[in-house]
Amino acid sequence: MNDASIDELIDGLADELKPVPPKKMVRGLAWTAAGWVGGAVLLLWLYGMRHDLAAGGMPALSMLSFWLIAATGVAAAWSALRMGLPGVGRDYSGWRWAVLAALSLPLAALLLAFGDTHAAIDAAHGGLDAHCLSLGIASGLGVGAALFLWLRSGAPTSPARAGWVIGLASGAAGATIVALHCADDNLIHIALWHGLAVVISALAGRLILPRFLRW
Repeated sequence: MNDASIDELIDGLADELKPVPPKKMVRGLAWTAAGWVGGAVLLLWLYGMRHDLAAGGMPALSMLSFWLIAATGVAAAWSALRMGLPGVGRDYSGWRWAVLAALSLPLAALLLAFGDTHAAIDAAHGGLDAHCLSLGIASGLGVGAALFLWLRSGAPTSPARAGWVIGLASGAAGATIVALHCADDNLIHIALWHGLAVVISALAGRLILPRFLRW
């Protein structure tokens, strides 16, 4: 191929190019925050706020659990947003440290269950607990949708990892939202039913989303 042919090929390819506006991180952050706040507002409007929070604040254990799970959700959402930006060699592993910190909740609940099996059985009973689980999963869907749309437009290089992180952020957001409604301060209840919302959402994100995030 001579130089003239190469030039013609390049010109032909260039003619088909269209300018693409750069992705702005602040837009993704706004979408995610809107999904988180919107989920909280909708749940509290439908089911109401826990009585102690309305009166002044959560007990220490519930507050600690809330912030541990919230930190996991924020770290996962941040990693997901960064996956939607162009770049090579980016580190998306920050959310893993937040997950490790949050694992202290089920570990503490497990130790507590060994010491008081009757309380563990009561906390694992269905009814209101399953209600918290379903609300936790549903409440985080706004965050999951925001992150999915952000990454859908960016086409991440690892759809499987992106699915995990979106699901994790969605579940953690939902667990923090349902904590504003659920007044059960039992550590086993929080670790099992609120924590399951995070686990189920993460698994759903991994199994469902990657096929829609590919190039």
